[in-house]
Amino acid sequence: MAQPLVSVIVVNYNGSRHLEPCFGSLLKQTYPVDQLELILVDNASSDDSLALMAARFPQVRVIANATNVGFAPAVNQGVAAASGKYAAFINNDAYADPQWLHELVTIAETQREAGVVCVGAKMLDWHGQRIDFVGGGVNFYGHGDQFFHQLPTDAVQVGEQELLFACGGAMLIDRDVFLEIGGFDADYFAYFEDIDLGWRLWLLGYRVVFAPQAVVYHRQHATSNTMYGYQIRTLLERNALMTIIKNYDEDNLQRVLPVALMLLVKKTLLDSNDLIDRREFDVRERKPGASDPNLPVPKRMLAFLVAAGDVVDDFDQIWHKRQQIQARRKRPDSEILPLFRRPMGPNDLNPGFLLLQEKMTEAFDIRGMFGSARTTRVLVVSSDPLYENLAGPGIRAVEMSRYLAQSCHVTLAAPEQARVSIPDVEAVHFQRGDQAALQVLASHAEVIIVQGLTLTHYPVLKMLNKILVIDLYDPFHLENLQIHTEHALEHAPERAMSDVRAINEQLQSGDFFICASERQRDFWLGALGTLGRLTPSMYCADPSFRSLIDTVPFGLDPHPPVHRRSVMKGVVPGIDANDTVVLWGGGIWDWLDPLTVIRAMALIRAQRSDIKLFFLGMRHPNPADVPEMLMYERAVTLAAELGLLNQTVFFNDRWVPYAERENYFLEADIGVSAHLEHVETRFAFRTRLLDYIWAGLPMVVAAGDTLADVVAQRGLGHVVAIEDEAAFATAILALAGQAGARSAFGGALATAQQEFAWPKVLQPLIAFCRQPRYARDTQQMAESDGRLAGGTVLPSLQKRMDELDAVVAQKNEHIAYLEGLLKQIEAGRVMRVLRRFGRG
Repeated sequence: MAQPLVSVIVVNYNGSRHLEPCFGSLLKQTYPVDQLELILVDNASSDDSLALMAARFPQVRVIANATNVGFAPAVNQGVAAASGKYAAFINNDAYADPQWLHELVTIAETQREAGVVCVGAKMLDWHGQRIDFVGGGVNFYGHGDQFFHQLPTDAVQVGEQELLFACGGAMLIDRDVFLEIGGFDADYFAYFEDIDLGWRLWLLGYRVVFAPQAVVYHRQHATSNTMYGYQIRTLLERNALMTIIKNYDEDNLQRVLPVALMLLVKKTLLDSNDLIDRREFDVRERKPGASDPNLPVPKRMLAFLVAAGDVVDDFDQIWHKRQQIQARRKRPDSEILPLFRRPMGPNDLNPGFLLLQEKMTEAFDIRGMFGSARTTRVLVVSSDPLYENLAGPGIRAVEMSRYLAQSCHVTLAAPEQARVSIPDVEAVHFQRGDQAALQVLASHAEVIIVQGLTLTHYPVLKMLNKILVIDLYDPFHLENLQIHTEHALEHAPERAMSDVRAINEQLQSGDFFICASERQRDFWLGALGTLGRLTPSMYCADPSFRSLIDTVPFGLDPHPPVHRRSVMKGVVPGIDANDTVVLWGGGIWDWLDPLTVIRAMALIRAQRSDIKLFFLGMRHPNPADVPEMLMYERAVTLAAELGLLNQTVFFNDRWVPYAERENYFLEADIGVSAHLEHVETRFAFRTRLLDYIWAGLPMVVAAGDTLADVVAQRGLGHVVAIEDEAAFATAILALAGQAGARSAFGGALATAQQEFAWPKVLQPLIAFCRQPRYARDTQQMAESDGRLAGGTVLPSLQKRMDELDAVVAQKNEHIAYLEGLLKQIEAGRVMRVLRRFGRG
C-alpha cells in the first residue's frame, strides 16, 4: 500500500543555527522521500536562515513572511499551502528520530476508522536524557501542564494512549480536518493553543493519541526569552479563560466560569506583595488625613486583571467562536472531561489560593461535574525500591496504587527502580536523594501518600502545600529500639531520638493518617493529641477524629492464589514430596523469634522426622534502608548447633519474588510466626499472617499482636505463649496430625479472606482521595503562615512565588521567534496588552 503524502511544517524566526540538524533529520526519515513535502515558514528572520536554506536545503519549500506573524498563524499558513494528506509539525530547534514520521503515520492510518486524526510524539531533550513531553493534562479552569517534565528518560515508560491534546512542537494531524475546524486559534498568540485545538478535536468527534515510539529531540531553552514573566502570565490566564469559554458545554461553563474568575481575583491579590495593605480599603479604618489615594502596583498583579480585561474587551469575538464550535458538537463533555487527567490541579502553590480552590470546588461541586471520572491525582511514594522482590512497604505501595487507580489518577514512585506493571498506574523511579525529581512528581499531584522515612529524606514533599496522607502502618521507631540496642549501644539514644523526630514531623505535617489496626489508632491518637493536633474545632466537626486518622490494615489479594509450580516438596534437598512443611512466611527480623520455633522443631523431630520447617525470607531486599539483622545469623547458627540445618530446618537462599510467593504458601501445610515480648509486638500487624489467610493455611502463632488475637477469635489456628517452645511443638504436631486440617479451618479462613481483601480495607483511603481535603488545623496554620495581619504575603512565600514566576518564564520555549511581532505589529490584542505594560 502506498504511503500518504505528508507535509512537514517548520516555523522559524532567527533560528539558522537550528535549521541544519532539524532539516537534516527530516531528510533522514525512513518514510519514503517521494511522499514527503518539507515547508519552512519564516517569520521575517534577520539572520541568515533564508540563505542557509537556499544553500543547504533547496528542496524545501520556503514561505518568507514580510513580518513576524507569530507561531499559530504561521502554522496555519503552512498547512494551507501544503499538499499532504497529513501535516506534521516540529519545532525548528528540534530534530527527529529516523522513525518519527513512520510511527506517527502508522498510528494515524491504522486507527483512522476509529476517529484518530491527530497523533502526538514523544519529546526528549537534545541528548535524549530527559523528558520534555510524554503527555499532559489540563485543570478545570483551563491551565495545562506536561507530566514528568525534565525527569530522566528512563524514569517512566508511557505507552500508547489517548490524550486531550498533542504538543504543538511535535505532532501529526489530518490536514483537511485541521483546516476544516479552523486550525490553531491565531488569537492565542502563544500558550495553550495546542490544548484548545485538542479539546476542539474531541468536541467535534475526533480522537487524539500519543505515539511513544515517535521521538523528537528538543533543544530546550535554546533561544532567549523575549517576554517578561508578567506578560507570560497575562497570556496564560487570558488563554485559559478563552479555552474554557469556547469549549465547555453550557451547563459546565456556568459552573466553572465563576470559580475561574474568583480564583483569578485571588491570584491578583496574592501577587500584590507587601505594597497593598487591604486594611486601607476597610471603611472602618478611615482616619482624618486620608492616605495617598495612589498606590504603586506591581505589574505581575495587573497581569491577571489585564488578562480578564482582554477577554471582556473581545468577548463578542470569543463568544462567536464558542457558538460556532458548540453548534457542531459531536461529543458530550462527559466523554471529554476524563481526558483532563489533572482536573483539580492548582496552578498556584500559595496556601491561601489552595484553600480557596478547595472551597470553591466544593461549593460549586466541580468534582460532580466529572461524574464517575477520576478527578484526583495521587502520588504514592514507596520507601522501598520496587523490584520483583517486594517487602512490606513496597507491597503496600503497590496494592494501594492498584486499587486507588480505579477512582484516581495514580503515579507510583519508588527509589532506584519501579519494575511493576499495574493497570492505569504510572510507575516512576527516581534516584535516592533526588529532591528535584520528587518535586516534579509532587507538583502534578493533589494528594501525596508517604510511608516510613520518606518525608524526612525528601522534605520538598511537605514544602509544596499539597494534601499529605501519612501511612503509619509500620511504627518503625518501636521496631528500631531493638536494632539500636543491638548495634553500637552508645549511639542508641541519639538514633532513637532521630526516629522520634521523624515521627513527630509526620504527625505535624499530615492532613490524613492511616494505620493498620484500632490498637495502632489508639496509639497514634495519643501521639497526635500530645502534639496538639486534636483541636476543639476538629472535635466539633468530627468527635471521633476518623476524618483525621482511620484504619487501613494491610490487605490481601481478593483473587485466590494459584499453585503454578513445585518449589519446596520434592525440590529442596531434604524435603520429600510427602513431608509436612511448616512455613515461616517472611523475613527474619531482630524483634521476631525464630529461635523458639527452631527449638520446637528439635522436640518435634524426636517424634516425627517428616515435619520440616522452611524459612521463606532471609535478608531484607532493601539493604539501603534496612540494616543486616543479627537474628538471621543466630537462627542459622542455632539450627546448625541442634543438628537440624538442612535436615529439619531449611533457609531459603533468596528473597522470593512477590508474584511467586503463592507457590510456597499453597505447598505448605502449616504457617508459623513467633516474636519476642517487645513493645513492637503490642502494636505490630504481622503481614505474613495475612498471606497464611490468603492461602487458606492454618497457623501456629505467638500471642500478643493484633493478628494473633484475630487467629484466636476466628479459630484460624493455634495461639501459644511467647517463647514457649513446648507449646509450639505441641500445636504444630496437633495440626500435622489432624486429617484435612486445611478443610477444617477453611470456613473461618474464607471469612477472614473477605474481611482483609485489599479493596475492602482500603475503603477509608479511597474515600478520602476521592474527596481530599486539608485537615482543619493545617488549614488554620496555612492561613496563618500565608498571610500577615494586613493581608499581605509573607516574605518567605513571596520568595516562593518569585521562584514560580521564574519557572513560568523558563517555560517560554517556543516564543523567541515572536520578537519581531512585539516590535512590528502596532495594533491588535497583543500590542494592547504590551502597551499597558509599557512595551508597545
